[in-house]
Amino acid sequence: MNFYRLSLYFFIIQLVFSIILLGTLPLNSNVYGMYHTMAVSLFMLVTSIMGIYFAWKGQGSRVVADAWLIISIVTAYIAIDISPFFNSPVKPLELSLTGIVTAIWIMDLYSAWKSKLPLLRL
Repeated sequence: MNFYRLSLYFFIIQLVFSIILLGTLPLNSNVYGMYHTMAVSLFMLVTSIMGIYFAWKGQGSRVVADAWLIISIVTAYIAIDISPFFNSPVKPLELSLTGIVTAIWIMDLYSAWKSKLPLLRL
C-alpha cells in the first residue's frame, strides 16, 4: 500500500475519532473539560479534513507537515488532559482516542520515511 492511501485511511480514522469526541461534549461534567475536549476535537477535525485533501492530491510534504503538527498538538493535549483539573467521565475515552491518533501518525511518519519522503525538510 502506498504512502498516500495509508495516510488517507489514517486521516479518515482521525475524522471519525474527532466526530466521536464532538459527540461526547454533553457528557462532560466539568465546563473547562468540555472546552478542552471541544478544542482538541475541532483541531483534529480541521487537520483531518486538510489531510484528506493533501493525501487525495498526493502532496506528500504537506501530509508529513500535517502529521508533525498533529503529533505535537495532540501530545500536548494528552499532557494537559492528565491534570485532575479536567476530570470528567469522558476522560478515559479522550485519552485513548488521542493516544491512538498519536500512534497512528508516528506510524505514518515511519511510512513516509520508508517511502523516502523528507521528514525534516519540507
